[in-house]
Amino acid sequence: MIYKQNVILKKTDFDKVVKSFHSIEIVKFLTRFQPVKIINWSGIRNNHKAYFKLWFFGWKNFRVIHKNYKLNKDRLSFIDKGEELPFGIIFWEHRHTVEKIEKGTLISDVVNFKHSNKYLEYLLFPILMFPIIIRKFLYKIYFIS
Repeated sequence: MIYKQNVILKKTDFDKVVKSFHSIEIVKFLTRFQPVKIINWSGIRNNHKAYFKLWFFGWKNFRVIHKNYKLNKDRLSFIDKGEELPFGIIFWEHRHTVEKIEKGTLISDVVNFKHSNKYLEYLLFPILMFPIIIRKFLYKIYFIS
């Protein structure tokens, strides 16, 4: 299943957003009120890894490796590719893009995941996408301060 989301941060400096994406502080902020423990986070460049534990009727491992890191003066992009996935998920890819636009900065999230069971995939969709969906508000709050 694929979920796409765009967030426009008006009058927010692109370089400030890029710098934040390289810091664990934004990860801590985005997961602060969720049942998530950050076990390890080494950054977003190629082959850096992130390891989280998600609580859903017990703590589950969620490990990703960052791939396809690209940065230029107007755009940052990278992918979280699942390595160890919970709930029987067989594929996870989360593409992050930060772009300089006339109004400010655009953050795009595209998540693609697959489960071996289509019914479970549909049941898991709202649970797995909720942390992404609330970023519509969390990004704006984070970059206001």
